[in-house]
Amino acid sequence: MTNIERTEILRKGLKPLYENLLKSVAEFDCDKATFCLQWGEDFPLEEHCGVMFVGRATNGWVTDCEDVDVLFGDTEDAIFNRHDQMEWVENLSGNTKGYNTRKSAFWRVIKKITKELYPEPWYSHVAWSNVCKVAPWEGGNPNESLYDAQLGDCKKIFAKEIELLSPRVVVLFTGEGWAIDFLRYMNGEVGTKSIYKQKWSNYECKVYQINGVIYIRTEHPQGKGEDAHVQCIVDIVRRYNQF
Repeated sequence: MTNIERTEILRKGLKPLYENLLKSVAEFDCDKATFCLQWGEDFPLEEHCGVMFVGRATNGWVTDCEDVDVLFGDTEDAIFNRHDQMEWVENLSGNTKGYNTRKSAFWRVIKKITKELYPEPWYSHVAWSNVCKVAPWEGGNPNESLYDAQLGDCKKIFAKEIELLSPRVVVLFTGEGWAIDFLRYMNGEVGTKSIYKQKWSNYECKVYQINGVIYIRTEHPQGKGEDAHVQCIVDIVRRYNQF
C-alpha cells in the first residue's frame, strides 16, 4: 500500500460517517468547527505500527463549513488530507500573528515525546485526532448537549480511524471522563481493566490493550509538569513498542 492508496481508503471509510455526524448536529444553531484526523507523510503503512495522539476537541479550526463534499474536497476549506497536515504544528511554532503552537502545552508535550521516539522531521511520523469531531467555531470544548448529540457518530469515526490507520499506540490526552465512552466502545461496549499503570507528578497514566492496540489514557497537559509527563509516556511507548 502507498500513501496515496491509504489516503483514498481513509477518505472512503470516513466520509460517510461524517455525513451522518453532520446530520446529528445540524439542529444546533451555533457555528461549528468540524475536525478530521491528521497523519504525517511518514506515518507507518504497516498494520499496528506508529503512534497516534488524541485530544478532546479542536479549539476552533479551518472552517465552519458543514458541506461534507467540501470538507472532504480539495479546497482550503477541506479538513481531510490538508496539504500541511501535521507540518502546520511546526510551521506555527513561535508564530506572532495568530495561533502559536509553542504556547500550547498540548503541542509542546507531543513534540517532546515524538522527538524522543523518531528522527526529524518529528511531525511527519505521527498522527493526531480528537474524540469529539465537532466543537464551537469560536473555540472551546463542546457543551454537554453538543457532546451527547455527536457521541454515537464520534465513536464510530474513532473506531474507523483505528481500523484504517492501524496505530500500535494511541495516547489519549483526555482524562478519564472523555476517554471512558470510547475505550468501552472499542472493547465491544464492555469495560476493560488497565494492564499497566505508571505515575508522573501527581497523576497517573493507565494502559489498556484492545484488539492489538495499546491505549495510554492520561491527562491533558495544560498546567501540569511537562517533563515528567513526557518521560512517563515515552517509557510506556517503549515498553510496548519497538523503536
